Amino acid sequence: MSSKQDRKAGCRHWRRAAAWLLRRQARPAVTAALLLAGAAGPAALASGPRPGAACPAGALRVQPGMSLQAAIDAAPPGASFCIGAGEHRLQAAIPKEGQRFHGEAGALLNGARLVTDFVREGPYWVARGQGQRGEHRPEVICLPGRERCSYPEAFFIDNRPLQHVSHLRELAPGRFFFDYSRSRAYFLDDPRGRKVEASVAPYAFRGGARGVMIENLTIEKYAPPVQYGAVGYNVPSPGWLLRDNEIRLNYGLGISVGSGSRVLGNHIHGNGEMGAGCVGQDILFERNEIASNGYFSGVDPNWEGGGGKCALTRGLVVRGNHFHHNNGYGFWTDIDNTGSLYEDNLVEDNLAGGITHEISFSATIRRNVFRRNGPARPVWLWGAAILVQNSRDVEVYGNSVDMTGRGNGISLVQQDRGAYVTVNNHVHDNTLFSGTPDHGASGALADHDLEGLRAGNNRFDRNLYRVRDAGDEHWAWVDGFRNWAEHRRHSGQDAASRVEAVK
Repeated sequence: MSSKQDRKAGCRHWRRAAAWLLRRQARPAVTAALLLAGAAGPAALASGPRPGAACPAGALRVQPGMSLQAAIDAAPPGASFCIGAGEHRLQAAIPKEGQRFHGEAGALLNGARLVTDFVREGPYWVARGQGQRGEHRPEVICLPGRERCSYPEAFFIDNRPLQHVSHLRELAPGRFFFDYSRSRAYFLDDPRGRKVEASVAPYAFRGGARGVMIENLTIEKYAPPVQYGAVGYNVPSPGWLLRDNEIRLNYGLGISVGSGSRVLGNHIHGNGEMGAGCVGQDILFERNEIASNGYFSGVDPNWEGGGGKCALTRGLVVRGNHFHHNNGYGFWTDIDNTGSLYEDNLVEDNLAGGITHEISFSATIRRNVFRRNGPARPVWLWGAAILVQNSRDVEVYGNSVDMTGRGNGISLVQQDRGAYVTVNNHVHDNTLFSGTPDHGASGALADHDLEGLRAGNNRFDRNLYRVRDAGDEHWAWVDGFRNWAEHRRHSGQDAASRVEAVK
C-alpha cells in the first residue's frame, strides 16, 4: 500500500488504526545492551553519575550492607547521607523533609535479590520460594501476548529483563512463567554460571517529604507497579532535586515527581513502562537523556509508555534533553497542562512520535530538533514529530523536523474529546524535511466537528518544507491530504511558507 493509500485508509478507519498502530508496526530488536546503555545518538548528553564524585564533608555514611532506612530514622530532617561505593540491595527508603542523598562514584541501589537455588523439573529450571507480590493493576492495557503486564514481578538474567508469560506452555528462552499459587518461577534458560535476579523492593525512595535531593546514584531493578516510580513511587514528591543519576531497568516508571521538582542531568533508560512522570506546578526537566524505555513490561504504549508523560501541570519546562529510542512518544503532556515549554531538545527514533500535547492548554514548542520519530508508515496525521491533539493556544516555531523514512511532521488533530478543542494554535518558522518520496505530512485534520476546526484560528505560516516533489500530498487541512498548490488554494494556509525541492 502506498503512503497515499495509508492516509486515506486512516481517514476511514482511524479508531482501529490508532489503537493498533504500535502493535502492528515493525519494531527494532531491543537488546540488553540497548536497555542498559541506551542507544547512542548524535549530541548525546553527558548525563548520569559523575566519575570520581565524592560526598560532602559531614555526610552520614551508609555502606553496603547497612540499612538506609535505619540511618534515615536516626537522623533529623535536612540531614545529608553519603551512599558508599558498591551495591546496596533491597533498600526501600522513606526520606524526611530536606534530606539529601549523595552517591559516591560506583554507588548502586538494586531493588532485586539474587536467585541461586534452582531445581530441574523436566525441561524447566524452577526457582522455588518466590513469595514477592507487587500491586496488580488490572485496568492497565497490555500488548497482545503480554497479558501479565500489570504484574510488576520481574526477573533478569545477566542484566537482561525476561518476558513474563501467562501460561507455562508459552515458555521459551528469554521468558519466565510465575506460578503465583505455588510461589514458583519457571525458566527454560539454564541459570548455571549466570546472574539471576528477581525484582522485589517496590521503590528506592518513596515520595511525601518536601525538598529531598538525590544525586550521583545508580538505581535499578525495582518493582514499582505500572504508573508508579522507583523514585517517588505513587506519593507526591514536592520540591525534589534529582541530579546526575542513572535510573534503569525498573518495572513501571524510573521516576515520578511533583510540584517544584527539578530533574537535571540524569540518564533514565531501559525502564519497563516509561522513563518519567510528573504532576504539579513549576517542574523542570533539563539536560537528561531519556532513552529505550517502554519495552520489557509489555504495557501498550498507546495507553501509556515511552520517554515520559506529565499531567495536570502548570509551568512545566522541558529543556535541553535527549529523548530517543523510546517505545511510545519521546515526551507527552496529557490532561490539563497549562503553560508548558518544550525547548532545545533533541528528539529522535521514538516509535510513536516525538512530542505530544493532548487535551491541554497553552504551550510553546520551540527550537527542538526531531529525527525519525513515529512509525515507518504513519496512518492519518498520527505518528508526528509534534502532535497537538484537542489542545489550544499552542505556539510551535523554530523547530527542525526530519521525517525521512519515519513519521509525520507537525500535526493538529481534533476528535470528540468533550470540551477540549483544537483552536488558536500557531505553527510558524519551522523547517520540515522528507527525503522519502510521498512520505511525511503536516497540517490539521478532524474526524469530529470539521467546521469547528476550520474556523478555529489555527494557522500555519512562514514554514520551509523541503520535499522531493511538491506534487505529492505532504499537506493536510481539515478533511484530507493535498499537494502544495491544492493545499494553499483549499486551506488559505502557509501563504508566506516556501517549498524547496530536494533530490
